[in-house]
Amino acid sequence: MKLNKNSSVIRLMKKLAKSKLSGITIGKLEQLAAKMGVDERELLQLYIDTKNNASRKRFAATPYSDRVLLLPQCLRSRECQAQLSEYGYKCQQCRKCGIPDITSQAKQLGYKDVFIMPGGSVAVKILQKEKPKACLGVSCLKELVLGSFVCERLGVAGQGVPLLRDGCVETAVNWIKVNKVLRLNPSLSN
Repeated sequence: MKLNKNSSVIRLMKKLAKSKLSGITIGKLEQLAAKMGVDERELLQLYIDTKNNASRKRFAATPYSDRVLLLPQCLRSRECQAQLSEYGYKCQQCRKCGIPDITSQAKQLGYKDVFIMPGGSVAVKILQKEKPKACLGVSCLKELVLGSFVCERLGVAGQGVPLLRDGCVETAVNWIKVNKVLRLNPSLSN
């Protein structure tokens, strides 16, 4: 049974995503959704929406200098010349993708650092080494869910922006949305 986007279950889950829920409540909702045939992608998106909502004010209240931006390597162009280092790729500003622009914006705001990660497992190392108070992550939905667990465990206020198109090469993201979250501050957090 596949539920449509306007079903009462989906409307209820969207409403719940805007409220603060405990991990136990979220787990019970996941079980209910699975039994009712809710699409996995939509469920993951609702989870990220819920986590983003729960930590948005704390993220926004964190000074830019205590934040990091984590980007996936799959946003790079196939022609990217970036060199791989211990904590990810170092952008060469070739301008063949959107990474140079968002990196420049983060640095202008005073972000602690920007990382272009070869995989989600590097995120743990980065967060443990850098010890940011907040993190903006861009990734596929499954990686964002895993990243939210890492942020929770390490006490980091996380925000996640999902990719528009998944895959391992030349994926896509809504750069306007990334920029909006990048700039969140207390006056913009509502």
